[in-house]
Amino acid sequence: MFPEIGSIGPFTVHSFGLMVALGLVAAGWFLSQDARQRGLGTSLALELTAAAGIGGFVGARIYYVIDTGDTGDGLLSGSGLTWYGGVAGGALLVVGVALLRRVPLGVIANMAAPGLAIGYAIGRLGCQLAGDGDYGTASDLPWAMSYPDGTVPTTERVHPTPLYESVAQLALFVALWRLRERFSAAWSLFGLYAVLAGAMRFLVEFVRRNPEVVGALTTAQVVSLGLIAVGAAILAATRRSPARLAPA
Repeated sequence: MFPEIGSIGPFTVHSFGLMVALGLVAAGWFLSQDARQRGLGTSLALELTAAAGIGGFVGARIYYVIDTGDTGDGLLSGSGLTWYGGVAGGALLVVGVALLRRVPLGVIANMAAPGLAIGYAIGRLGCQLAGDGDYGTASDLPWAMSYPDGTVPTTERVHPTPLYESVAQLALFVALWRLRERFSAAWSLFGLYAVLAGAMRFLVEFVRRNPEVVGALTTAQVVSLGLIAVGAAILAATRRSPARLAPA
């Protein structure tokens, strides 16, 4: 594992932070392509990307502190970040930008769906490189591996769950990008993302090392079920909505 890639002057380059940044850049690039196709311009995409990055970082940290009670080096520490907290925090600022720019939220949600998937896929590669404890339970499968040099080291062979999630989310990104015109009614592409992303996270939790909080379910599985339910409701509501790629 490579928790630290190198240094630039007095600053240490951490693999996790680098991959999260690359994930945000990739998400922003595809968002800009979608915005251009819709005739919305790239400036909106830049604003949305910045809002998602800032809100996502703060939201991820707040969720982690609430969930674990561990403040670490403070609220704005780079350690202790969670995906669902990041999505919630980023969504709040993105909604703010959408309201200020008077762009329908359903259009913004559809635009964001592929970026959420590709950003997650790249970000999880950072977890794999850092060996930060997001790996799974013990396994004797051929592709199982240990993380002796990770930030949360283990010499036991375990499920490389960050890789599972990266591959799954990359496939989800490809599917969403190709289905943009088919699921063009407001909110519909985001609804599809919510169902599939929630299902993927729910399944991978069975081989992750997270504690059970509700019966046999982990916190992430409970949240995933909620995400699936929201996505399913959106798809049901938009099934007969008129398809339109660009906003009116």
